[in-house]
Amino acid sequence: MHISVTKGIFSIFVYFARGNESPLMIRKETNTTGNMSAKKMKLTSASHSDFMLEALRQIAPAAFTEVRDEHGELTHKVDFEALKELLGDNISNSNAERFGFYWIGKQGAKRDAAEPTRKTLRPDVDDSVDWDTTGNLYIEGDNLEVLKLLQRAYLGKVKMIYIDPPYNTGNDFVYLDDFSMSQEKYDKLAGNVDAEGKRLRANVKTHARYHSDWCSMLYSRLLVARSLLTQDGVIFISIDDNEVHHLRMICDEVFGASNFVAELIWAAGRKNDSKLISVSHEYILCYVKSLDVLKEAKTIWRERKDGLDDIYKAYKKIKKDYPNDYEEQTRALKAWYKSLASNHPARAHKHYSCVDHRGIYFPSDISWPGGGGPIYDLVNPVTGIKAATPSRGWLTNEQTMSEWVKEGLVDFGEPGSVPTKKSYLKDRETSVPYSVFYKDGRAATQRLMKMFGGKVFENPKDEEVLTRLLNIGSGKDSLILDFFSGSATTAHAVMQLNAEDGGKRKYICVQLPVKTPEGSEARKAGYDTICEIGKKRIRSAGEDILGKLYTKREEILSNFDRFAIGEDVDKDPELWQYIKDEATREQAKQELKAINERIQNLDKGFRVLRVDTSNMKEVYFEASNLTQDQLSEQVDLLEQVDSIESGREDLNLLFGCMVDLGMELSLPIRKETVDSSDLYIVNEGALVACFDAAIDLKAIGSIASIQPQHVLFRESCFATDADKLNIYEQFKQRCGWSTEESSRRIHII
Repeated sequence: MHISVTKGIFSIFVYFARGNESPLMIRKETNTTGNMSAKKMKLTSASHSDFMLEALRQIAPAAFTEVRDEHGELTHKVDFEALKELLGDNISNSNAERFGFYWIGKQGAKRDAAEPTRKTLRPDVDDSVDWDTTGNLYIEGDNLEVLKLLQRAYLGKVKMIYIDPPYNTGNDFVYLDDFSMSQEKYDKLAGNVDAEGKRLRANVKTHARYHSDWCSMLYSRLLVARSLLTQDGVIFISIDDNEVHHLRMICDEVFGASNFVAELIWAAGRKNDSKLISVSHEYILCYVKSLDVLKEAKTIWRERKDGLDDIYKAYKKIKKDYPNDYEEQTRALKAWYKSLASNHPARAHKHYSCVDHRGIYFPSDISWPGGGGPIYDLVNPVTGIKAATPSRGWLTNEQTMSEWVKEGLVDFGEPGSVPTKKSYLKDRETSVPYSVFYKDGRAATQRLMKMFGGKVFENPKDEEVLTRLLNIGSGKDSLILDFFSGSATTAHAVMQLNAEDGGKRKYICVQLPVKTPEGSEARKAGYDTICEIGKKRIRSAGEDILGKLYTKREEILSNFDRFAIGEDVDKDPELWQYIKDEATREQAKQELKAINERIQNLDKGFRVLRVDTSNMKEVYFEASNLTQDQLSEQVDLLEQVDSIESGREDLNLLFGCMVDLGMELSLPIRKETVDSSDLYIVNEGALVACFDAAIDLKAIGSIASIQPQHVLFRESCFATDADKLNIYEQFKQRCGWSTEESSRRIHII
């Protein structure tokens, strides 16, 4: 039984559960008076099932009908008979055999994903960095609770998700969700007991439950996370051999098998501790929200080739050793490629080994693939000698070929040979991502150890690998989500890529504040939880990245000084030519402008939020022996009690309401005091809140002058019907709102 209490009007909602164990919950609400209703905040997360029902109603409205609920209000319900008629023969027989992935606890995990939460998010300004300006969020708490709390604000807004969940190796944790069950209950459902209740098997590591708990944990979280993705969004999930097969099946169900893109294989280096095969790789599963959307948009993924920086560094030295001698430069570059280790990423580009005045190029085939290309004479404009015609015909028509010759893109080679086309490395720096790539798995650990001065985190993900994934799966203004944040590698990678390409990507990192092990290096260094490690990394990485941008800026500025005064011109003839080259100077100016913009736009801050219990009180009574008179007495008592939990600061209340209203939690917030009333203004009027016990006309006038989208008051502002009427009329007059708009825009807690 649930009783909802209002000031002036009481509404009693009675819900019957099995037996007499259901408690009586009493909650104060403000209801309708005349033509007005103060909208009471629900202060719960969205229901995943509500999102699904709304999506179904959009595509199949005929499958819904209007019925009155237990309160007498009209609501939409699914008419299954009508839905069956719409689907025709495309309905599976419930008794028929079918393909699927099932485990004990799956239905419980599905219900857990659909169930709303009454938890809230509590801000911590002191632990944050650049609170007022940052667009990034670092949230501490159970990620399932957080995902639910994010649904209203970030539904369909996340461009890319990356997660590195526990691999279920036996040494990592599984979230203790509500769907976890006793061994006895599990054995019964799984058929592990005989008719007398005796166990039939031992609970070893290979037992199904070992995998079931892990599958349930991931399944519920992925169900909610999918709703946050944009229609062209992508998710990357790191995993190893322990659960990759199960994860594939879970993702096929959640995202759809047709939206599977690839199973990336990350070769991280040899391990010599194995007795049979050295497993030196792990996986990154890639799914998209809708492959059809990407195809319709003709989306093409590209990434910068590995090893290019090493090639350009070697080429720069070769040019200095052999100035203007392109034959020697070519010979030296080929020799450099041969000197590399077999697994060096630059060796993949060793065909780019020729050099001319434009740079490094590859002499590519200029004949028609498969034969049948156009046939015509091609004459070397320098020697006047006709080149040999390829047997398969030329790659292009005569006009285009003539343009290539004029541009110097055709290499005629020796007289009588078939020419080639120069494909310059600088024009071919990107390629379709490969499903298999090498990246030393130890490098990330070493860099993190250097940052912290010790090994405070086991097996961190490589920010350089994540930068590659971000290049593939996100745009420069994308929102990135990582709800298994760990050491905050994703945040590091987002900042790094923004510094490289001038992007304005934002991130949301979520991490359970797991305690670091007693006696560990992390605990000795003063880090009590993983969250403390992650936040420290973000702070340190942000300062390091910003410092490198300033160093680059100083390098460019030093060149400008030389441009201005002609320093060392006589000593360095190449510098003289460099200075005379207006195009080069203009390029330096553009580089300086870009660096300045990146310094200015780099967001190295983050808002810290923590999962907390509801800001509102819940009072429970056993309903079995209460009379109607007793119920009325409880109502009278509750009217005298503030429904807000004691000790909750204004910002706590504000963020709880922002979650309820579906407002992004990184929006700018400013505080303004008007005649002793404290006003909190979110995004310059998207929401204006006042949590004072009362509010005067002057403050109301200030709020109205902002023309807010929503206003929020404490319930005490509506102590009487006259107070309510006055506040509503003030907003109707000053903002030009209708009665319906007033009801929709004015909220109370």
